[in-house]
Amino acid sequence: MTGPAFEPFDFRGDLDPHTFRRFVVYAAERNVSDILVQGGDHVWVELFGRQLKASAQTVKQGHLSALISGVWGPDVEGAIRSGKGADRALELYGEDLGIARGERLRARCNFVQARVAQLDAAFSITMRLIPTQLPDIHAMGIEPELFQALYPAKGLVAVCGPTGSGKTTLQAAVYAHAGTAMPDRKVITYEDPIEFVLGGVHWRGPQPAQSQIGRDIKDFAAGLRNAMRRKPSIIGIGEARDLETVDAAIEAGLTGHLCYVTSHTDSVAETINRLIQVYPPAQQSAIASRLVGSLSVIVVQRLLKTVDGRRRAIREFVVFDRELRNHLQDHSFELWPKMLRERLEAQRSTLDDKAWALLREGLIEKEEFIELAGHKAYVQRLETEGSTT
Repeated sequence: MTGPAFEPFDFRGDLDPHTFRRFVVYAAERNVSDILVQGGDHVWVELFGRQLKASAQTVKQGHLSALISGVWGPDVEGAIRSGKGADRALELYGEDLGIARGERLRARCNFVQARVAQLDAAFSITMRLIPTQLPDIHAMGIEPELFQALYPAKGLVAVCGPTGSGKTTLQAAVYAHAGTAMPDRKVITYEDPIEFVLGGVHWRGPQPAQSQIGRDIKDFAAGLRNAMRRKPSIIGIGEARDLETVDAAIEAGLTGHLCYVTSHTDSVAETINRLIQVYPPAQQSAIASRLVGSLSVIVVQRLLKTVDGRRRAIREFVVFDRELRNHLQDHSFELWPKMLRERLEAQRSTLDDKAWALLREGLIEKEEFIELAGHKAYVQRLETEGSTT
């Protein structure tokens, strides 16, 4: 397998705020997705899913206080030392950093204290870099059936996958396409934090309004209630993780709005189960009927490392048309996850099926398939292929 290359940055022994900002720009220009800085360790970057060393020397814990204060502000260290940790956004601009006039570089940053190797109480900074340009949905290999289903007039679209699976990028691409191809659709989002900045001169309809949780509005559920008064065509929600948010999202879908939510789930079956199980058992039967009436699409995405040193997205998805809704409602909701899983298996459209196809094409290594599906599934598929040849 060919690994991506990254030339370590020359910090010249100095981790001062300006040098660090220049490093962030350097990393972004080389398609880095994540940066890790922690006391007692080298600086690391993530490039196409691989961890690569980005500094020749290790970072001294004593230098991090001045760095954090100079880049993010003096309040962050107190939050780290108190055990609360902190989340902050970083926005860089300026030609002195090599950023073109009018451009911005954004990052989502997390701070925590932890033991790192021999340091008992080191600071750890994790940064997710947000590309300046909005992603192009036509360049993402979206399946035609899925693309046609992503923009219903109303309903709930759940974009799912584990951390780092590209959910936010896919969601941003959906909004960006709406902004250029569907000018009559008014887009509002509620995010924690705001990542991709939507809008711009190419946005043909009203400029989208993005509200940040904790700064502009209390929480996701409050955002959804607020959205009902703003006559949006598209509502974007960062994450549906509690009863109040899920309930408000279902209601939005049932009352004529198109609502996109994300969830940290690994399959279509797990997603529908998770959405129902946020409710107390006594309410689950009633909410299941409302949920299936609201759902338009569940799509689950994963990013697999390919042999050329890059990554490829695979997706499993179910489109909830009238026929499927009626079929599900003829059965107990406890059976729905199994029914959806069997439907995908019959169509050979599970994530495992998509990964196996890439393996047989020589695009991924067997270890990548095993990491996704498990060794047992790998052996079973080999045996099944052997028995049919």
